[in-house]
Amino acid sequence: MNELELLGPRAYGDALGRAALKATAEDFQVDEVLDIPLSGDGEHLWLWVEKRGLNTVEAARRLARAAGVQLRTVSYAGLKDRQALTRQ
Repeated sequence: MNELELLGPRAYGDALGRAALKATAEDFQVDEVLDIPLSGDGEHLWLWVEKRGLNTVEAARRLARAAGVQLRTVSYAGLKDRQALTRQ
């Protein structure tokens, strides 16, 4: 858990409280929004991937390995936060 605690000298007395930032992946969620229509035609396979606790490059590595293709053939719509629940 990442805690934000006000430390050190304070101008106006004691701290008013404490806060937890991104305690779980679900505390920060990202959904990629495509600005192009998917037609179903062509040579590419589009996947909708949901991941937790995994960076985008590692997710791409695992997809490439599972599909039996080279990593360079896997593309993605931007890098997403590892400490989040992301869908792209």
